[in-house]
Amino acid sequence: MTCFVFQAARENMPEILKAVGGEISRYVSDEILFNRLKICVEEIVTNISDYAYPDGNGKVYISCEFDSAANALRFGFEDDGTPYDPLENRAEVDIDADISERRIGGLGIFLYTSIMDKVEYRRENGRNHLTAVKYIERA
Repeated sequence: MTCFVFQAARENMPEILKAVGGEISRYVSDEILFNRLKICVEEIVTNISDYAYPDGNGKVYISCEFDSAANALRFGFEDDGTPYDPLENRAEVDIDADISERRIGGLGIFLYTSIMDKVEYRRENGRNHLTAVKYIERA
């Protein structure tokens, strides 16, 4: 398992994506899937930055591991911020609606819950824990 710690701020996103992207590339050779997984990481970290730390000051702990028995790439995201369950009360996103008629918010959660095979949230020991799993077909 590889673990990273970053300030949960949008301006750190290039550094976060470079580090986590390097880890993803160890297990994913398909460029489309690689980019989709990076989008998931970006959306999750953005939510942590915006909702767990509305004052803009806090850390995100990211783990990435490959479970060879299950052929699964597992990401863990933890923060010490405000309790925030992105899976609770998810708004329905109408991706077919005209952009001017869409509700603001919820698209990022829709994206990563659609791309990932499993996403779970729990609050434990004063921390938000989000786990996202993608099953990988390996050659």
